Amino acid sequence: MTIDLSTLADTAADTVEELTDDQREQLRKMGQEASITEETGTRAETAFLVVITPDGQVLAEPNINTKIRSKRPANLDDFQRAGHVLVDDAIAIKTASITGQQIMQMTSALVEQQRNQALVSSLKL
Repeated sequence: MTIDLSTLADTAADTVEELTDDQREQLRKMGQEASITEETGTRAETAFLVVITPDGQVLAEPNINTKIRSKRPANLDDFQRAGHVLVDDAIAIKTASITGQQIMQMTSALVEQQRNQALVSSLKL
């Protein structure tokens, strides 16, 4: 369990002065026993986990808390390979999305054209 101690300190700032030395020591011991530590790490807007599986697949996992068992630490070749795969996949997904949108637009235009032709034919002009 991790608690942001700065938030805890801000919240308790009005009452901490009123604690005796014994109470402060008891609070410190309770924190140690509960394994409460100040949260450390890099602040980020978002994060994701990139994994290279034993069979060579590169996966991007949006949940960085996913448990993994790796055989070895990543090296520069792993970073380059995974980066290229992720960029190529992102381009392919975007291209497929754009192509799908264009097909839908063309289909709508063809359906509209067929309706117009049927209307013109029914009027026998």
